[in-house]
Amino acid sequence: MLQQTEGASTEPETERVERGLLAEAVEALEEGFVLYDSDKRLVFANNRYAEMLGPHRDLLVPGTPMQVIIGQAVSSGHITIARGPEGGLPGILEALETTRNLKIEINVADGTQREITLARLKDGGIVATARDITEQRTAEARARGMLHGAIEAVDFGIALVDDDERLVFANRKFSEIGDPAGNLLKPGRSMRDIHEDAISTGLFPLPPWTPKAEILDELDRMIRHSAKGFSVPNNQGREIVGNVYETTLEGRLLTIEDVTDQLRAERLFTDAVARLPVGVAIEGADGQFTHCNEAFAAPFHLTAEEILSLSDTDRISVLSPHIAKVGGKDVGDHAATMFAEAIRQQRKTLTPMEVSFRDGRHYLVERAVTEDNGRVVVVTDITALKEAENRSLQTLNDAIQSLDEGLVLFDRDLNFVFGNRLYHEMFFSDLAAPVPGENLVAMMDRLIDSEAMLVPDKVGKTDYMDELARLVRIYRKKETIRTGEGRILLASAHQTELDGYLVSFIDITEQRRAEEEQRESDLLLRKIVEACPANFLVSRIDDGKIIYCPPASRERFGNISTTLSFFLTPDDRQRYLDALLPTGSLDDYRVQFRRADGSIMQGLTAARVTDYKGENVIVSSTRDISDLLAMQDELQRQRDIAHQNEKLSALGELLAGVAHELNNPLSIIAGYAQMLEGKLDDPVLSKRVDRIAEAADRSARIVKTFLAMARQRPTALEPCSLSEIASVALEIAGYGLKANGTRVVTELDDELPRVSGDADQLVQVFTNLIVNAEHALAPLGEDAVLTLRARFDEDTNQSIIEIHDNGPGIADEIRARIFEPFFTTKDVGEGTGVGLAFSHRIIDTHGGTLEVSSSPGQGTRFFVKLPSLEHSADDLTSQAPDEDPVMRKHVLVVDDEESVGELICDLLQDIGCQTTLTANAREAIAKLSEVSFDAIISDFEMPGMDGEAFFKELRRIRPDHVARIGFVTGDSMGKAVNRFLQDCQRPFIEKPISKDDLAALLKQLVGGDEKT
Repeated sequence: MLQQTEGASTEPETERVERGLLAEAVEALEEGFVLYDSDKRLVFANNRYAEMLGPHRDLLVPGTPMQVIIGQAVSSGHITIARGPEGGLPGILEALETTRNLKIEINVADGTQREITLARLKDGGIVATARDITEQRTAEARARGMLHGAIEAVDFGIALVDDDERLVFANRKFSEIGDPAGNLLKPGRSMRDIHEDAISTGLFPLPPWTPKAEILDELDRMIRHSAKGFSVPNNQGREIVGNVYETTLEGRLLTIEDVTDQLRAERLFTDAVARLPVGVAIEGADGQFTHCNEAFAAPFHLTAEEILSLSDTDRISVLSPHIAKVGGKDVGDHAATMFAEAIRQQRKTLTPMEVSFRDGRHYLVERAVTEDNGRVVVVTDITALKEAENRSLQTLNDAIQSLDEGLVLFDRDLNFVFGNRLYHEMFFSDLAAPVPGENLVAMMDRLIDSEAMLVPDKVGKTDYMDELARLVRIYRKKETIRTGEGRILLASAHQTELDGYLVSFIDITEQRRAEEEQRESDLLLRKIVEACPANFLVSRIDDGKIIYCPPASRERFGNISTTLSFFLTPDDRQRYLDALLPTGSLDDYRVQFRRADGSIMQGLTAARVTDYKGENVIVSSTRDISDLLAMQDELQRQRDIAHQNEKLSALGELLAGVAHELNNPLSIIAGYAQMLEGKLDDPVLSKRVDRIAEAADRSARIVKTFLAMARQRPTALEPCSLSEIASVALEIAGYGLKANGTRVVTELDDELPRVSGDADQLVQVFTNLIVNAEHALAPLGEDAVLTLRARFDEDTNQSIIEIHDNGPGIADEIRARIFEPFFTTKDVGEGTGVGLAFSHRIIDTHGGTLEVSSSPGQGTRFFVKLPSLEHSADDLTSQAPDEDPVMRKHVLVVDDEESVGELICDLLQDIGCQTTLTANAREAIAKLSEVSFDAIISDFEMPGMDGEAFFKELRRIRPDHVARIGFVTGDSMGKAVNRFLQDCQRPFIEKPISKDDLAALLKQLVGGDEKT
């Protein structure tokens, strides 16, 4: 790659040869190689390294500083450091000062990934090699995808929780069992919040008289301690078992499994075993019985419970006195020893064992190994069988009774001689058995008349009997006979040494049934293949002719005859064959196919080469991943949306902070303006004061609305006016409309019946709708019109607000999706897609509906419909003014801001109260130790001793004044403030302060009203 420097010709010939050989060896490496001297200047780089640098390879001149070569490649974007020390190249060099070897990973502009291994030499130089790891990283990514697919495919629920006990991932089965509605299992949520919501929604029913907190604590404990085999509560009546496993990263792996059917099957099995006429027991690996039915215990004159209570040794001792023989051997006085040895051997060999009892009974004992290394023990009473065997040992019948064929012997005249047991069961189970000398024809006559033997259709009885007799005489084999019980027999006649006839009958009923089932199975298999939704094909290698194409593939590709029809080009198919044929196997090969409608499908295909009728064919299956790729694009879009949401959240907090800082000056402006109203004789000044009061009141409403929207408190339902709420929302969101030149028409009705709702949440709904309308109307300029109209529907008893714009309208295909979360038609950065979904959910939780009516070019109408409250005489009575109880009350005012404290005192004096102002809580405590007050109004945020500490001290020194204190706060967003106000249950008002709010607070304090 690099030429020798000047003066190299002076070195000895041997050194030049060695250097040349070394250079050739380095050039032959598959990896990139570069060497820098102790001054970090280039000495040598091979062609592999130069290829990696691409357009910057011209910099590879001996003596060029490393900082220049690598710096330009990085700054141009040709090389990106994907993994390594922080700080770029300086950080890498700094890391090499403390370690002799270092590995980093880079991304090259050509799409490849390289692993760079750097080593610091003893003289301070640096040598580096670059290895291509693109294929390795691709394989790792594919492995992660396969692992995810495997987790989704398992038949039990799996979830991963991080070390903060927050949900990371839950597979499909976990969601089906633990969150059927899909509302709880959101990544990032704490498991305690998920459990609490599950209890609140009834998904986890609480046991009677059990506090919810105890259940939540127990669920937390089971997760932290990796509990196993615990029952998961649910409202479906199902038996669900959970397990928790620790992970190497300090997280937890949760599994849940529905075992309802398994437990039911176990109970059914246990009940069935208990009813069996044979003795059945289950023993563990240690020989201890875990189950036993009564039939097992009965021969020993014990109950099943008594058998189960015995250990293995005790059981042998108790049972041995009843035993006479084991395996045909007399036990004598060694019953216990021989019985124990026989059991030990049977546990090893599983060979059946006969046991004879002293009362003459005989039993067959059999053992089989279970999955958990235990054994099933079956004891069958074979006394009758043993007796029958003993009676027939001296006859020929003993030999043929054991055959699985029915046998009957006739003499040369076809007269009955002998028939085995199976023969009698086949034909004479309900008839009198034949007697020796009875002729074959007479026997068949009886069998046909009793329908024990059936005559084929269209054949006479006599003809059939004559035909059967003839077939016996000619020793016919495998003639089909059908019985009245529906059995099918194959009869074969054999000649005996005494010229008699031995006829055998083989029951082939099950065989014929199996053959029929096989034929039906083959037919079913073909139907299944035809109905299978999987897209696969069988095609010839040479010309691509399709040998078999199921309906699913025809639906995708149409009625095609060759695979060349759906490959985009012949070259595509050739590359596919080049990848497949060397090994005959191909998995997850990326393809592009043309569908029947002409569209292009992105797919992954798997293929195998196999033999079919003497030629090699390709069996291939292709998975359409077009939607998956689209989903990945959508996922990236949603990430952008989430980033925008974070910025909006930060902006909301900033606005809330600004609103909070405006509280005190707004309180002073609004308060003194209210005091001046109606007290000036100059009509001009009086009008100006009125305008100041109106502006301050409007500003206060906006500030309170911002704070209410920012603090996200729980829903608080109270009677409210939709017209007032729509007006407030218009004040908040109306600036953009005015800036765009939009004309706003309001047809709101102050007499509109009130509704039960959370005013803060409803303001957010109307604000969202107005802002959406603003975006739609922006292109129209001064031609844009927005109308807010209120009306009452007596038929449905609903108060309705209509928001109507004359914008471009909504297309039909979009209108059905506008309420879906994260669906938006705006560009990234302009909309989150949550506003309408959020608004729809709020109105739905209020028992109302949010409806839309729109057509392209016809504008858009949104309708907010909420049920109206019923008016009663009590409501009217409650609105009647009462006698003012606050006159001449002595009020202690505590506020560290002098201007706000003086305002509160002035407002109180204006309504007829006497006031005392203190600058802090400690001064107020000193006053209270000397003087009593009718009421105390205190700020919450104060230096030194805040409102909470003041309240605690007041409860200690003047408990009689606890019911007389109320608070003024400008920090209603603070968690500590909210917690305290909820715990102490004292009245409070929020800044900006109005005269009406202050009078209402004082009325609560002196009137004993405890409502906050």
